[in-house]
Amino acid sequence: MTTANDQATAAEPRAFEWWMTSNFAMGISFSAFVSLLIPPFVNEVTGEASASGVVMAIISLGAIIGPVFGSFADKYRAHRLVMVAGVAGMALAFVAYALSAEKPELYALDAILMGLSIAAVSAAAPVFIVGAGLSKEMEARQMTNFSLMMPAGQLVGGMLLAAVTSWSFSQRFWLGAGLAGLSFLVVFLTSAGVDRRLQDHIDASEASDTIEIQKASLRQVFFSMFGVFLLVLTLSSIANNGVNNQISNIMPNVYGIDEQTTAGLISLAGLLNIILFFPAGRWMGRSGAFAPFAAGIVARLVGALGMGLVGLMTDSPVLLAAAFMQILYQSNPFARLAQSSLAVRFASFPAGAATGWVIAASA
Repeated sequence: MTTANDQATAAEPRAFEWWMTSNFAMGISFSAFVSLLIPPFVNEVTGEASASGVVMAIISLGAIIGPVFGSFADKYRAHRLVMVAGVAGMALAFVAYALSAEKPELYALDAILMGLSIAAVSAAAPVFIVGAGLSKEMEARQMTNFSLMMPAGQLVGGMLLAAVTSWSFSQRFWLGAGLAGLSFLVVFLTSAGVDRRLQDHIDASEASDTIEIQKASLRQVFFSMFGVFLLVLTLSSIANNGVNNQISNIMPNVYGIDEQTTAGLISLAGLLNIILFFPAGRWMGRSGAFAPFAAGIVARLVGALGMGLVGLMTDSPVLLAAAFMQILYQSNPFARLAQSSLAVRFASFPAGAATGWVIAASA
């Protein structure tokens, strides 16, 4: 189905386009509901904290399939299909968790579905911006608005979860499924036009021999400037993703911060992310992607080290722990905004595969 919004989008790029709510679904699903619900859910059912770590690791490891999704989208011109299927998959994963609440043996399968869905959206969605041949200024504006959708989803998701802490885990998973399902409808109905714009640019580039759709070799990926970029991204993601995936266990067990306060801190982090994306986007529009990316990597280092040092103290200062947590989370507007643009700049292969490898680097 093609809407009037699609037709306008195909004709002229705009700073905000409704298909960008695919990243809103990511914010609600991964940054809020997965991070805040799945670790305590698995802990409660299994009685083993290590089990929640395994489940979260499986979700993160789904990102390894990112290059496969990206290369598939490049080869078969299926960027829209991969993105839309990923959003639908997140909704289905929450349904699976709601239905398998008393069946721990299914948690790994549920986690695989969630991880693959997140990888699909993450690999395909940024290509509609960084692979569409936009001007530097428009690319920065679109990446800013697209990236803003994730903390916005995190903010909404955290606020909703803080308000429904009395609900059962199953009820909260159904809520997550409903929100992701609504996002699926929005993305499906508004992404046809932007897909045409991307494919038109790919056609024009192939006609002028600018790009050639081909499988990226391991030499191109690892033994190149792209490989150096991946190494930096991987190392910085170890602390960032580790804290994000276990934040609902870390804050109460290390610093004595209760579940509701943790949800509030997550919402605050999302709100601050929203604010910081604007100066980060302007910075990227003026000077390119490298400078904001480097600033984000430094912030990740400071935040992770600070949280670790505070955690080693006998009586962990709660405010100091929360401050370093916020520094870690505020690295995201700078690093995430710029990483897809840098990946496409450094890669010697098409954009879908490049963004797929970016997602895999975080696994």
